[in-house]
Amino acid sequence: MAVPGIHQIPVPTPFYVGPVNLYLLEGDPLTLIDCGPATDEAFEALNAGLAAAGHRLADLEQVVITHHHTDHVGLVNRVIAESQATLLAHEYTRPYLKDPEQKREFDLAFYIEVCREGGVPPRILQSIGNMTRWIEQFGNRPIDIDRVLHEGDMIQAGDIAWQVYHTPGHAGDLICLFDASRGVLLASDHLILKISSNPLIEPAPVPDQRRPQRLVEYITHLQRMAVLDPSITFSGHGEPIADVPALVEERVAFHHQRADKIVGYFDDRLCNLWQVTERMFAHVGDDQKFLALSEVLGHIDLLETRGQLQRVYQDGVVYWQRC
Repeated sequence: MAVPGIHQIPVPTPFYVGPVNLYLLEGDPLTLIDCGPATDEAFEALNAGLAAAGHRLADLEQVVITHHHTDHVGLVNRVIAESQATLLAHEYTRPYLKDPEQKREFDLAFYIEVCREGGVPPRILQSIGNMTRWIEQFGNRPIDIDRVLHEGDMIQAGDIAWQVYHTPGHAGDLICLFDASRGVLLASDHLILKISSNPLIEPAPVPDQRRPQRLVEYITHLQRMAVLDPSITFSGHGEPIADVPALVEERVAFHHQRADKIVGYFDDRLCNLWQVTERMFAHVGDDQKFLALSEVLGHIDLLETRGQLQRVYQDGVVYWQRC
């Protein structure tokens, strides 16, 4: 499913998800979508992909970051240093680029607090901290952006006008780009063919707001992309997607079915986040428990919005019970 002027460049990552897809948009301005993790292997693969398309890093005129996750942003300093390209990202991505150490430490403290309130044991809290700091070694150093993006903005890239869609869910700052003239969607990690993107626990991007319900948001913005009915969708991982409405219908049904399963765990008992997570994902190793906790909390949020669960606070721990 090739599209003229769009080159998919897969680069390796040190993460379970496997390679991440970067995209070169040929034309004016020559644009790279995302950068990959900060590893020599990813940098070599990026250069090889550019060379295969007849370009060099120095040729790049514009770089667009779709969201702050390390596998998408880690190489941004090297890419900008060699190309002097203009850097674009959503306003919520900016803190992760401008002051990554401070922002990630803030986020980690938030994760720990949410998990502590969820009854998560200390060994898992320690594991979450260790894993977060391990991931950070593949991230970016401080760098500011040249243009801040918002929902509805237009980006000229590769001779095409792309509309920005802010699609929080997997990450609160994630953006998709849509070329209405050809029906081409660059979906980043919002839509992946073989796996459902995990809406991760995150603090609100605006101070003093309540924790975002990322799975609820994810479902909403999946349905927004389905309405676009793109002819082809390029993803942050894996192969292109031909039928977004069908995939979205499948994903939304999956999440509601999983929520139906989770609500059955409660019966007439109070359960906290850790208890439900262990019932569903006891087989998952400690180094992956944060993903499991995010998955379960997202479905608890969904059940709250469906009016099937309500919160009960006891001794500093949040429990839920059936309404």
